[in-house]
Amino acid sequence: MVGIIDETQLFYPLGTRIKIANNYGTVRYVGEVMGHMGTWLGIEWDDGMRGKHNGIVDGKRYFQTQMPTAGSFIRPGKVGPCASLEDAARERYLNYDSSNVDESLIREAQASLQASLFEVVGMDKLARKQSRFEQLSEVSVDETPVNAAGYLKDLTQLTTLNVSHTLIWNWETVASMTQQLPSLKNLNLSSNRLVLPSASQIAELEPAFRHLKHINLSSCGFTDWKDVMQTALLWPHIVSLSLQENPLSQLSEVDCKRIFTQLQELDLHRTNLMDFDQVVKLGNITTLRSLNLIENGFEEIKLPDCEPHAKLNMFVSLEKLNLLHNPIWNEAAAFNELDKLPKLNHLSKTPHLKSNFDEMVSKAVGCIAGLQFINKAKVTAGERRGAEYDIWKKYSLEWMQATQQGADALREFCRKHRTYPYLVKKYGSPADFVPGIQVKKSNLIKLFILHQATGETWEKKVPRMITVQTLQGLVMKRFRLTDVVPQLSYHDAKHPELLVPLDNNAKTLDFYSVQEQDTVLVQ
Repeated sequence: MVGIIDETQLFYPLGTRIKIANNYGTVRYVGEVMGHMGTWLGIEWDDGMRGKHNGIVDGKRYFQTQMPTAGSFIRPGKVGPCASLEDAARERYLNYDSSNVDESLIREAQASLQASLFEVVGMDKLARKQSRFEQLSEVSVDETPVNAAGYLKDLTQLTTLNVSHTLIWNWETVASMTQQLPSLKNLNLSSNRLVLPSASQIAELEPAFRHLKHINLSSCGFTDWKDVMQTALLWPHIVSLSLQENPLSQLSEVDCKRIFTQLQELDLHRTNLMDFDQVVKLGNITTLRSLNLIENGFEEIKLPDCEPHAKLNMFVSLEKLNLLHNPIWNEAAAFNELDKLPKLNHLSKTPHLKSNFDEMVSKAVGCIAGLQFINKAKVTAGERRGAEYDIWKKYSLEWMQATQQGADALREFCRKHRTYPYLVKKYGSPADFVPGIQVKKSNLIKLFILHQATGETWEKKVPRMITVQTLQGLVMKRFRLTDVVPQLSYHDAKHPELLVPLDNNAKTLDFYSVQEQDTVLVQ
């Protein structure tokens, strides 16, 4: 019996990955179970509901699981066969039949539509090259029982390798692959469970990863950021790293002399991050240009304090920030904080439930001075002018009050509205505008409505709360316009150089800050 157990332990060392049907698990125990004959494998399933216990049977603990029902005992004979990367790749590509397209590659191509950092191989491109194994530049063997490298030196042109959802479980196996593939740049290891490398293993294996640029470790079960940093010592020169869907809730500052020395893209999409203070800890990564924080639990964006006219000395290269699907409740405050970042010019964000897209864009553009793209759409000169002018008008009274109350009050105002001093320089002091806000004698305002095609001007008093759509109807009737609905915009009477489009029919004139004596242009 001892000899049989030793042989099984040799074949299934702790940490080995197995797959039965569609269920993946990790070997946590090899040996006898009291009251049951023979040798057993103690398995911790990835699906925490797949097992029956947590490693305790009849009061005796054999192994530990993270979830209370993730553990099972199975016979070694139930475990299916494994394969090398070489064999799996040859089977998938050299046996390709155009009438029987590989379903896993189709799934991969579909999944790539949502991949933020890693483009996945397209089926058509592979099909054209599959008959020449040595000419393949991309290989995907996802969802196969690969757990070894095999002989890979024929793949001299391979740049992209997808071994996601396989049975790879240690970095020695990964290193044996990358060492044979000197052209490899992109490595997808998502949905695997890899044993944490020791210091001696890191020293031995690190040279095998020096040519890699992009690594995907999505859904790899990382729960501790320290484990991520230790693993990162294997590949200190990568350019992009995906940690999507790892349950990480705490981060810590990294030693950028040892890891992430060239990191430009970091994906933390759908982790367990709830507090933006954790993200701030990554601010010393000076090379980071793109940060993906989609679908975390951030309700507030808070960065360290700095002078209103200054930028922070952190995230010094960050240009792109993705905050889609985070429940941020105070958009204006969040955007004001983001203005502290030195180079931020691309922002993605979902509007708050009490906001809408146009209002969010206006706040973002008005509050973040360097913003050039929002949700991948370029900010136009007109949008920027309108957003800045809205901010200039909205806080004009507060600005004037702060200037009268002294330096401390003015500094506090500028801390909350960082772009406002710039807007004053651009559009002038709002002093002349403030009385118009303070005194509202009537709900009616007198406008000059100019038909640009004919030059005819119509002087008309209208309610402040009239909608753009209703005003369009009045204009069409007055100027006998029957063919098309006119496009409206307006010039501010005190700042005629500003042209603001009235581009939302459902909004009121008050929403656009239209005031007495302003001129509405009819196009």
